[in-house]
Amino acid sequence: MQMDTTTIDLAEEQAALCRAVGNARRLVILWMLSREELSVNEIALGAGSTVQNISQHLSLLKKAGIITARRSGQTIYYQIADHACLRQCPALLRAPDRLE
Repeated sequence: MQMDTTTIDLAEEQAALCRAVGNARRLVILWMLSREELSVNEIALGAGSTVQNISQHLSLLKKAGIITARRSGQTIYYQIADHACLRQCPALLRAPDRLE
């Protein structure tokens, strides 16, 4: 079976998404951001991690095009770039009702 370029491109996009969310901490970050825009400090507090660790995860997610950021004064807020990407990965749709 010969695959066309469109199918291969889609497979590459899906593989990149899976690699980006293939980490428990990043999955929690995306669950949090699926509900609201948050700063790195808010994410670190909610995810129970350090700002430095969360910043590394956010950088990877941003590079993958899954999240975007905006600056307000000295604070950077992160949000999901396109909520349609959440539907591409079933794990992203299974966010707990209550994140602690």
